[in-house]
Amino acid sequence: MKRTHYYLIVFLFLSIASFAQQTGVIRGTIKDVKSKEDIIGATVLIQGSTKGAATDINGFFTFGKLAVGTYSLKISFVGYQSKIYENVKVEADQVTDLNLTIAEESSTLAEVKVVAQRLTNTEVSVISEIKAAQLVVSGISAAQITKTLDRTAAEVVKRVPGVTIFNERFINIRGLNERYNSVQLNNTFAPSMETDMRSFSFDIIPAGQIDRILVFKSPAAELPGEFAGGVVKIFTKSIPENNFLTIDYSNSFRDGTTGQTFNSVQQAANSWTGFNSGNFDLPKGFPANKFDLSLRTGDALAQVGRSLKNNWLADKSTASPDMRFSLSSGLKFNLGDVRVGNITAINYSSTKTIFNMVRNDFGYSAIKASGKPDYIFSFNDQQNSTAIRLGVLHNWAFRLNDHHTIEIKNLFNQMSNSQFVDRVGEDNGAQWDIQSFDQVYRGIYTGQLAGKHDFNDGNTKLDWVLGYNSSFRDQPDYKRFKYLLDGKSKILYVPTGAAQTFNLGRTNIILSESSYTGGLNLSHKFILAEGKELEFKTGLFAESKKRQFDARNLGYVRSNSSLFNIGSLPIDQIFSEANINSTNGVKLDEQTNPSDAYSATNDLLAAYIQGGYALGTKFNLVAGVRAENNSQKLKSFDMTGKIPINYDNTVLNLLPSANLTYNFSSKSLLRLAYGQTINRPEFREIAPFAFYDFVNNRNISGNPKLKNASIQNFDFRYEQYPTPSEVFSIAAFYKQFTNPIEVVFASASNPELNFANAASAYSAGLEAEIRRNLDGENPNSFLGKSSLVFNGAYILSKVTLGTGIGVNQSDNRPLQGQSPYILNAAYNYNDTKKGLQINVSFNVIGKRIYAVGNNYGYNYPDWYELPRNILDLTFSKKVAKNVQIKGGISDILNNKNIVLQDGNQDGNFDVNTDQTIQSFSPGRVISLGIIYTPFGF
Repeated sequence: MKRTHYYLIVFLFLSIASFAQQTGVIRGTIKDVKSKEDIIGATVLIQGSTKGAATDINGFFTFGKLAVGTYSLKISFVGYQSKIYENVKVEADQVTDLNLTIAEESSTLAEVKVVAQRLTNTEVSVISEIKAAQLVVSGISAAQITKTLDRTAAEVVKRVPGVTIFNERFINIRGLNERYNSVQLNNTFAPSMETDMRSFSFDIIPAGQIDRILVFKSPAAELPGEFAGGVVKIFTKSIPENNFLTIDYSNSFRDGTTGQTFNSVQQAANSWTGFNSGNFDLPKGFPANKFDLSLRTGDALAQVGRSLKNNWLADKSTASPDMRFSLSSGLKFNLGDVRVGNITAINYSSTKTIFNMVRNDFGYSAIKASGKPDYIFSFNDQQNSTAIRLGVLHNWAFRLNDHHTIEIKNLFNQMSNSQFVDRVGEDNGAQWDIQSFDQVYRGIYTGQLAGKHDFNDGNTKLDWVLGYNSSFRDQPDYKRFKYLLDGKSKILYVPTGAAQTFNLGRTNIILSESSYTGGLNLSHKFILAEGKELEFKTGLFAESKKRQFDARNLGYVRSNSSLFNIGSLPIDQIFSEANINSTNGVKLDEQTNPSDAYSATNDLLAAYIQGGYALGTKFNLVAGVRAENNSQKLKSFDMTGKIPINYDNTVLNLLPSANLTYNFSSKSLLRLAYGQTINRPEFREIAPFAFYDFVNNRNISGNPKLKNASIQNFDFRYEQYPTPSEVFSIAAFYKQFTNPIEVVFASASNPELNFANAASAYSAGLEAEIRRNLDGENPNSFLGKSSLVFNGAYILSKVTLGTGIGVNQSDNRPLQGQSPYILNAAYNYNDTKKGLQINVSFNVIGKRIYAVGNNYGYNYPDWYELPRNILDLTFSKKVAKNVQIKGGISDILNNKNIVLQDGNQDGNFDVNTDQTIQSFSPGRVISLGIIYTPFGF
């Protein structure tokens, strides 16, 4: 009997426990009863409990793991009548979906109209935007950016799934290098400031100016047709939620730099502004071209040489801590019936770095006989760099009424980069001390006038944009000289006869680019039957772009070889006025070729039609075709000046695409996508101009014979959204390339970097992303305040070389710039009551080809950039009502940046047995700052 009672008690406890574990979910949306617009920020309370929720930008709320039973929900929102929904049932392992409405107050708030501003810069809003998109999209919000010490868009964007950064400023998506990606600022193409790269420089945009970044990875008729990795859309800040003013100031200690002796290029007094004051420009009255200079002889030529500044010595100082300052404000007010918003931001930073770099190059003609490669050169560089950034953002928005909005966006950013390099080592058996002085100014202005309009209760929508972009890159005085070291003596290398600018001389490069853009999109939604919708969309886009590039290569030679006797003097004495003469000193000569200048235009006219068909809540198909007529033209000459180069690449492309979405539920969906895209050569890649890159000790030249590359894109992605702030997704993709364009070595002796087509290639991979709160049911617990972010990609690619294309390139390899894997992970702790936030983030990418090798008689292996593990720690703490401190440590591990050659071709990359091309430690950075907000929250 006792045993029977025992079993009965156990059975009852198990039954009770089983019943207690039975839970369900309540979720739903809240809309305005009349306008049917989503209510953002409404409060939803479960009567008789402490549980509550707030609606997101889609009017969505959710309660998870509620015990089985019946509940009453109370909905409240400012300006609306509170409402109670009773008898809401929760059943075991079931989801109760609700579509709720509330009405505006009609009495006490009769004269007040409350408008909910749709937030776009929060993690929830970006996740919602990704979920609602019909394409394969990834993104990052301003809210997520604030959890890191990221200072520029280049540092921010590498935290997006499948994205990496090359050379600290160029974006790689899904391992594909910068040339295969398209960048837009506020829906117009971002201008380029690069002479040698086909890419937008992400380091020019301060992180504080970013509202959100979205990366579109699957093609669509409404997107630009020129990409393979993705289309990056950077949205700058717009209408604020509240009036505010924020001041942000910080200093950083850089390991290996701050407090060390710093050698810098001689600067003018106002260099701290970052603007080009003309200090490095060619003097007024300087001969306009090589021909004019050749007319000067004797004393007249000496006078021209003396007019150039004798600034061949580095200034010595102590490296100060990095400094960053930003001032941002937001303003909202009514102008009659028009609601007006303004965002203004000013960003300034000054940073210094000292990198001690190893630079080598090797020959492999004798490796089979000796087993070891021979050194071509072996150098140790001390690279001292100063970067000054200044950015101004000034945006206005005018909401004429609930259906019409006009925006004016202005963004100006510029950067001043000053670099002194002292290079000591061996080159072809001789010992050298080589020094270079470089000053580069880069900047952009982009302005847009845009409008959004909706008609017919939102079923018809029209948006348009007019834009102007302008960019520049000035490199007014790039100087190099080299001393031959012979025991205790030093002799300056001064050429005889014709100038050799890369050995002793100064280069002046001026690039300017401007473009006008215009776009129009019109969509209309047809209700075919209950649960069936057809959205038709069409649009036009036009861009007219112009570029002017001019370079002058000035060098110094011996005035008279038999009388020259000043080579052992210090460099500043050699270039004193007395020693620039026609007898025993040096004189000016010019090495500029007709191919060192070009003018180019690119005119793009695009149109598309697209249809979106929704069959109930499950299926949605978006299909369309985009037509792009692109005319790319470039005018220049060959090196002799006798043969003109008139490049004309005018092509009409029809680019079909289709995106299919299947919704398993409101929280999970499947995407399938296909599209055809193209990749056109950039101006620099087709220009005959050849430039000596001192830092990498390589020449870089263009190739007017480049062809367009075409790409077939296939995407598959499963997405799950457990809550509005959580994501799980896994994706697969495949891309087939025809005529891919790559950076290759064009010769065996003293290799020259060039651009060339391969015959074909493919790239395939897997991606995964997780954003997870560790305990969403207990938000006040430690785990409830903790969240994890992980994203990764595994990618395979292979290039196939044709019989006539890339015949001397290295074969059986990945695409140049393709990383085999990408990993990002982060832990975030956020205690809103205490105003404390801690973030730990990690990033690593797999080894990737830096430049493609060749086979001219013997193998010259590819250059590979090896992985770097990057670990960052940041924190912020509110210490007063309007004061917050923020700090952290960047690049805690301080892994070396290494470029390696696998000389023995065994497939293993080992710094102890293979050949190091480049190696340096960037140095960890410790930062501390204060954020003061006089008003606003």
